Amino acid sequence: MAPLTELPGLHRLRVVLLMLILFAGTGAGGHAPAWTRLVLTATAAAIPVAIAVQYGWPGVRALLWISSRLRLRSGSVPAPKPIQPE
Repeated sequence: MAPLTELPGLHRLRVVLLMLILFAGTGAGGHAPAWTRLVLTATAAAIPVAIAVQYGWPGVRALLWISSRLRLRSGSVPAPKPIQPE
């Protein structure tokens, strides 16, 4: 598999994904019927799914600029300086 920073057309995919999301969110300029917004939203959702099928989740992280070091933690994050009772 090619390094994830060298996915073919990564920049163009990002631009197309952004445009689809913007058009779906704004209703394609406010003049499109609801079914057009639905098609645009489904197409925007299909792009990361297709990348996941072809390149796996690391490819989706590369497409969406998500760091591979980013991990969700369970529980709460402790405060840097706990409050002391008086």
